[in-house]
Amino acid sequence: MTAQRLVENCVLTNQTAVVDEMLNKHLLPEEYIYPFLGDVMEWWLIDSWLAERLKRAGEVIIEEYGCCWWGRLASGQAIYMDSVIQEIAAG
Repeated sequence: MTAQRLVENCVLTNQTAVVDEMLNKHLLPEEYIYPFLGDVMEWWLIDSWLAERLKRAGEVIIEEYGCCWWGRLASGQAIYMDSVIQEIAAG
């Protein structure tokens, strides 16, 4: 699978505003992000398949309310260009 195809199939939508608001209202446990607080630049709703692989790679993942959010530590480039996405796509 190419990195671009992986993103098309597994990264659903940007939810930075939603997750930031949930964190501000203490609706999400801080244990998920404590070591990364301030480092997350974007929050993306992703499927569980990608969440599991990103978690194994040490990425910030929140699993609550039946959703999986990825705390992306980069911004400004296409997601498929992120090294962690490239590595997962390569298998």
